[in-house]
Amino acid sequence: MSRPSYKFVLRLPDDLRSRIVEASQRYRRSMNSEIVTRLEHSLNGLPGDASESGVEPALFPHIETTFRGNLSDEENQLIRLFRRLSASQRAALLELLSG
Repeated sequence: MSRPSYKFVLRLPDDLRSRIVEASQRYRRSMNSEIVTRLEHSLNGLPGDASESGVEPALFPHIETTFRGNLSDEENQLIRLFRRLSASQRAALLELLSG
């Protein structure tokens, strides 16, 4: 039997909504599932990278390994950190690096 669920209207800044859309697409789940998963984990107080791995679906690391191929640990870390940035932070970083 499933848990009862409740509808809740939430206003999100455009940038935050965009980041949720990106994360839900990356993990191949609905925005609702992404929000619920991240809220559950953040309320459990998981720090740093532990929180990121805590919200990943079970087989996600294996799928990512397949798609990323031969990336080094540093390159994988850069990808994880880049994905946490807002759209404006990503644009600024890319502009800086293109420089």
